[in-house]
Amino acid sequence: MIAATTERNRTDLSDGGDPVVELRGVTKSFTSETGSTLVLEDVDLTINAGEKASLVGPSGSGKSTLLALVAGLLRPDRGTVLVDGTANSELGERDRAQIRADRIGIALQSDNLIPFLSARENIELALSFSSAHRSRRAVRARADELLADLGLTNRAHHKPRHLSGGEAQRVALAVAMANEPALLLADEVVAALDSDTAVRVVEMVMEADFAVLFVTHHVALADGVDSRYELVDRRVVRR
Repeated sequence: MIAATTERNRTDLSDGGDPVVELRGVTKSFTSETGSTLVLEDVDLTINAGEKASLVGPSGSGKSTLLALVAGLLRPDRGTVLVDGTANSELGERDRAQIRADRIGIALQSDNLIPFLSARENIELALSFSSAHRSRRAVRARADELLADLGLTNRAHHKPRHLSGGEAQRVALAVAMANEPALLLADEVVAALDSDTAVRVVEMVMEADFAVLFVTHHVALADGVDSRYELVDRRVVRR
């Protein structure tokens, strides 16, 4: 059913437009007591404004590491990560955090909601981190708009522990979308959703103006986008 939803007559943006994010020769490894593990090697990837892309690969292949590098949560050992032409990988933590708040939405497989805040308060907190100045009324209106779009109006005052897994995942997506990012990093965003809700969520994301990088094991979702990428032997390959 998602396959039908994602088959849209949209202009292919994968080979044109302004890049939102670029990875140039990015290499990343991790060191432990047992030695060093190379996860990504000389990765090149470009996602343009408005482009919808997917990234697939087996568990442990480096998909989450790649997302963390794009988001500026990790720095590469070598290579460059650019967001809107700025070398994010060379900035300090405060500047990288501001780019995340303003330009990159992150919806992880684990919902990552603040447990003592309600669904609406989690969204409002994300809005408060943006460098855009919004009135209290505008913040509340934006939060309520997202909750309504995702079918969560009646869950606005519920804390994460009182939400189902699918509801929490949708609130986390609302948090990621709150500041109207240039790029949404979506890690298995339909994994905990029933089929009807998954279709609704995918439709909303696909129709948005921002670029998206879906990390997914859902074949129909992975295939129904502008560009499909796969992690193979520590490198990103376009399929």
